[in-house]
Amino acid sequence: MSASKEQISIKDHFKCPVCAGLYVKPTMFECGHTMCLACHYKLDKSSPSPTFEVPQFKCPLCRYTTTVPWNKRSSNVVLDKICKIMYPEEYAELQKTEERCADLTKRLKKHVIKKNGISEELKNLNLSETANNAQSQLANRVYEKLMPIFSKAATEGKSYVSVGEKKLVGDIEICIQPLTKKLFENNNVYKVTCTPEECTVYFSQCSMRWGREFRNDNHTGETVPDNLQTPPAPPGRRRLTRPLERILFQMPLT
Repeated sequence: MSASKEQISIKDHFKCPVCAGLYVKPTMFECGHTMCLACHYKLDKSSPSPTFEVPQFKCPLCRYTTTVPWNKRSSNVVLDKICKIMYPEEYAELQKTEERCADLTKRLKKHVIKKNGISEELKNLNLSETANNAQSQLANRVYEKLMPIFSKAATEGKSYVSVGEKKLVGDIEICIQPLTKKLFENNNVYKVTCTPEECTVYFSQCSMRWGREFRNDNHTGETVPDNLQTPPAPPGRRRLTRPLERILFQMPLT
């Protein structure tokens, strides 16, 4: 009975702490903790990443932080061999799961840094041109996605539209310059503002008038009862005889 418990305890050491299954293509964080390759990929995908900051990834066990992505973390070759030898039947069953990692494996091999340094292709990469081309392509995709929404809003009489979907706002942040250029030149948009939380597109200048209060200057006022008359100002204080907003606009700026 004790031997059985010991065997179960040993086997638990060969299970991924994320998916709780036998390790498949185990890879390591720099802290030494190991997960399946597919689990590394899923963890990275779920990690929050501000638009213009280098992504940071955390080990789920010790919260160690790294900028090294899933496809560049070291493989735990020894652990992979041990799992294959000690649990051949279960490992063979997991070969089917491994097929689902085929795309991850290809990308892993494609992005691996060479022992002698980075590839010549990366050494000669024009980052400015690459970024500009990527922004233009992204702007076209975002433009095609937004224009039906903007068209419907304008048809309904709305003078501005705010976008709050996190992924879409992040895309707009990246391609804001070429996207704004298209909106200005093609659609006569007045203004575009963008923050990490929200992007707002103003179709016309009147949409910038935040006040929604309108007054009739020709309105004939009713007689105010005596009990509702404005009380006299206390001694030493001067009563305002003009509308407050007019006085504020006439105050000199300091």
